[in-house]
Amino acid sequence: MDTNTFLTDKKIRLSCNELKLIACVLMFIDHFGYGVIHNYMISHAMDILPDEYKTLSTAYAICRGVGRLAFPIFCFFIVEGFIRTRSVIKYIGRLAAFAILSEIPFDLGLYGAPVKWEHQNVILTFLIALIMLVVIRYLENNIWGLSSPVIYFTCICAVIAFADAAFLLNTDYSWKCMLLTAVLYFTRNTGPFRYLAGAVSTCWEKYGPISFLLLYFYDPDARPKHKYAFYLFYPVHLLFIYLLAKLII
Repeated sequence: MDTNTFLTDKKIRLSCNELKLIACVLMFIDHFGYGVIHNYMISHAMDILPDEYKTLSTAYAICRGVGRLAFPIFCFFIVEGFIRTRSVIKYIGRLAAFAILSEIPFDLGLYGAPVKWEHQNVILTFLIALIMLVVIRYLENNIWGLSSPVIYFTCICAVIAFADAAFLLNTDYSWKCMLLTAVLYFTRNTGPFRYLAGAVSTCWEKYGPISFLLLYFYDPDARPKHKYAFYLFYPVHLLFIYLLAKLII
């Protein structure tokens, strides 16, 4: 199917900003479930009555289930940002700055401690994924005289290497992000198949594929706005969850 025909056939269109806003709400619900409900259950394990525990467990499961829809949306826009950015160096710089800025709020919001070496924030994961895309594009454009299968094999080796790096650094979603990012990049010109491929690549997450029902209505012609607001939302909402947890717990 021609990509332009595919886009004009859509009766509902969601801009980048609208989809990111949805993802922010979903992410907040997810982190509230872990940072507040989960930590409350851990802190008061001996005091919670069975009925209360059941209610809290259900609320936690709902928050985490709903929140799982956020990651594929953000991952999708890492790829879109890479494809459309006028300066990939500045893009890398922004992600690097906010990855550093977000680490302490991430540890505070989810674990109640300023430093948690066992788990790093998702913006660092996205930074690694973005650098991976730079390497893949370089390999695609600069390996001359080789057949397509050899070029794709080389690119797959690069994906595996970056997946290992993310795993060793204990970043949020680690290798799963590298897999999804690579799939969304390689299928970038395949029309609706791209959304199916993305959904299949998130089958490891119970509700993750549902995100691509929303992304199907993405309107690439709508210009993104307020990009720094979305970057700032990540550390700010984590600090809010930390403060909220301190009040409740």
